[in-house]
Amino acid sequence: MRKRLDLQMRWGIWLALPNLWMAAAVIGALPSIAKAQFGAETARIVVLTGRVSVERTGGELWALQPEQIIAAGQVIVTGADGYAELELSDHSRIEVFANSRLIFRANRFNWHDLLDLYLGKIRLQIQHLTNEDSPYRVTTPTAVISIRGTVLDVDVASPEETVVRVETGSVRVRHRLIPGKDVILESGQSLQVFANAPLAAAKFTVPVLAIGRVVRAVVDTLAAMDRPGGQSSGNSGGTSSAGSASSGGNSGSSGANNGSNEPAPPPGEDNTSSPPGDVVTP
Repeated sequence: MRKRLDLQMRWGIWLALPNLWMAAAVIGALPSIAKAQFGAETARIVVLTGRVSVERTGGELWALQPEQIIAAGQVIVTGADGYAELELSDHSRIEVFANSRLIFRANRFNWHDLLDLYLGKIRLQIQHLTNEDSPYRVTTPTAVISIRGTVLDVDVASPEETVVRVETGSVRVRHRLIPGKDVILESGQSLQVFANAPLAAAKFTVPVLAIGRVVRAVVDTLAAMDRPGGQSSGNSGGTSSAGSASSGGNSGSSGANNGSNEPAPPPGEDNTSSPPGDVVTP
C-alpha cells in the first residue's frame, strides 16, 4: 500500500514539472515583457512632480509614477502643482504643465495622431522625421497642428482659444471648426486660433528678431541719408589721402589745403611749398 502511494506521488511530481517550468519561465520573462510595453504606441514618464494622474472609466483618477508607461487612449490629468515629462520611443519629449487634460494617442489606428489637448499647456520637442514619415498631429478644440522636427508650445486656456508658439522649426496649423487655408508658422512666430474666427482673421505675431532687423535697417538708412556726401568731420589734421577725400577729390592739393576756397592750380603749375591757393608765376 505504501509503495503504491509513493509511486502515485512520484508520478504526480513528474506530471507537475512542466507546469512549474512554465510558471518559472513566465516569472523570469516579466521584466522583459514590461520593457517591451514601451514602444511606438506608448510613452514613458521620465519626470514627474505634484499631482499627475491617469483618468479611468467613470472619472476615477489613479496617481502616476516615474517610469510608468502611458498606453494609447489614456487620459492624463495634472493638478495645480502637477508636471510631467513624457518620452516617446524616438526620444521626442512632451512636457505637460499644471491644470492640463489630454488624451495620449486617442486614435489607436494612426500613431501619428499624437495628442488631443482639451485644456492646459504642453511643450513638445519632436525629433526630425524623414520625408517618408507623416508628421505628428496635435489636436485642440479649435486647431489641428502638424509637427515635424519642432520645438513648440501649445496653450489651451479655454475651449474657445488655442495659442501656438514655435521656438524652432516650423509647423502647419489649420482650423478645426472652420474650413480654410492652412497657416505655416516659423521659428519665433505664434498664432491665436479662436473658435468663431477663421485663420485669415487670426492674430499672427511676427518674430521679434525679424522686427529688430527691420528697425535696424531703417535706422541705418536714415543715418546714411543725414551724412552730407559721405564727408566726415574731424579730418582737418589727417594725412594727404584723407585730405584728398575731404576736399572732394583734389588729388593735387596737400592735406594742408583742406577747407581752402581758392581754385585748384592748373596742371603742372602747382607748388606744394606755396601757401594755399597761391600760383607760382614763371
